Amino acid sequence: MNTILKFTLASIVILMSSISASAQDYNEEKLFRAKERVKLMNDYVSFMADKSKSQETRYYYRKKALPLFIGKGYEYEENGVTKQGVMMQTTSVNRPGVVTNTLLRDYFSRLVNLRYSKVNITSTEIAEMKVSDLKKVDSSDNKTLYMCTCQYVQYFRGEYGDGYVYADKTTKRIVCYVEVEETEDGQEFMIKLGDVEAISTERL
Repeated sequence: MNTILKFTLASIVILMSSISASAQDYNEEKLFRAKERVKLMNDYVSFMADKSKSQETRYYYRKKALPLFIGKGYEYEENGVTKQGVMMQTTSVNRPGVVTNTLLRDYFSRLVNLRYSKVNITSTEIAEMKVSDLKKVDSSDNKTLYMCTCQYVQYFRGEYGDGYVYADKTTKRIVCYVEVEETEDGQEFMIKLGDVEAISTERL
């Protein structure tokens, strides 16, 4: 094999490796941004339930949280099917095996109006979240839609005035939609959240 051919092959290998690394970096950035969006949602959930804040403030965070979701928590279309809105699954250790599907907007309203005298909700930090690989689900014009899921743990503690405490932890998995648009300046992407699945719940 002559020197020119060796050089050409080496150049091709380097170029392909560079393209592969660049694509991987783009995917890693998208996945990290998805986890950031989930973390922001969890922060809003914590604020909505926090009884030390006024009800007006808690409703303010409900309003802030809904635009993080596809359809802003209301009606949207997926694969040609119109859906009422994003769904949130809930479970309780007091009702083993029972999973309740609630419209996200209603779930948020219930968080604001929980009857506990004190509520504390915390969730997994970004570094501890588990995110799936991106899956391409649709494309049109200059836009491509991907989907992944992000798994996290939510810790709930509610107290009544008489001293009764209910505490549990729930492992949840949320759908994340990543819309990528090709522009003159490169790729731009927007992330919206979708349905939330309750995988398991246990008492603390």
